[in-house]
Amino acid sequence: MIGFHDIQLAYEVVRPVVHKTPLLSSRTLNQRVKNEVLLKAENFQRIGAFKIRGAYNKISSLTADERKRGVVAHSSGNHAQGVALAAQLLGTKATVVMPKGSLPNKVAGTKGYGANVVFCEDSSDDRERVAKALEEQHGYVLVPPFDDDKIIAGQGTATVEIAQEVQELDYLFVPVGGGGLIAGSALAAKHLFPKVKVIGVETEPANDCYQSFRKKEIVRINPPKTIADGMRTQSVGRRNFEIILNYVDDVVTVSDEQVIDMMRFFLERMKIVVEPTGAVAPAAVFHNTLNLSGKKICAIISGGNVDPALLRKIV
Repeated sequence: MIGFHDIQLAYEVVRPVVHKTPLLSSRTLNQRVKNEVLLKAENFQRIGAFKIRGAYNKISSLTADERKRGVVAHSSGNHAQGVALAAQLLGTKATVVMPKGSLPNKVAGTKGYGANVVFCEDSSDDRERVAKALEEQHGYVLVPPFDDDKIIAGQGTATVEIAQEVQELDYLFVPVGGGGLIAGSALAAKHLFPKVKVIGVETEPANDCYQSFRKKEIVRINPPKTIADGMRTQSVGRRNFEIILNYVDDVVTVSDEQVIDMMRFFLERMKIVVEPTGAVAPAAVFHNTLNLSGKKICAIISGGNVDPALLRKIV
């Protein structure tokens, strides 16, 4: 298992490349939930999401020969864009396997950063199968979406930035898809804020980690129908789950409707655009899932790449 030292090393690698995203607050939100809430705005990150952190840390660790061969990844959107941009910055070619149901704006972003996109069926199994075939056929190096030490360490760098601005924290709420962000965040948070409780958040249809956390073994679910496209993974990664069991205090769920409420609050009151997955962790705070009061809380907004059609619907 990786440690905080790996996240420190990753921070030095990604710091020249990523944006140091702001911590936002809202007096209205604080009054509503009777807590002091900070929001780590990774929707302002390059590619519009935190995923550039892990992708850049992973690809920068490859040898010259591996970079010459090129990389392959599979993703419904934000990891795809992160890999595409990181590969472009590091001078290697990227091929990304994306489900046919991926959001058009995320596909366009991935292609716009110079990656070759190959489409597959919507299941996690098919993504992995197609990526594996391309890896074997062309000798590409796989950049996994979450179950990888370099990816986990890279994602943990967002919490390093939180600690540069905040000395104490009672709770850190983090969205859970495949588990890269929650694993890196929990490792970093427990080192930087010794008293903090780390809470993972999923939507109710995509509750594989919620189930896994309670059973203490990885539970695999059918492809979930949820508004949060970044949570349509079927299970958390093996490395990620080991860290979750050791460093995460609880995993909770919110409904898709609660996510939409949060997105609407961000639009109307804070004037920011947040994608559904990015609104999941803040939604648990907004609806005070844990009935907290008088606590200092940070929630990570993981991304802002919302489908324009969905945004129109919410407005």
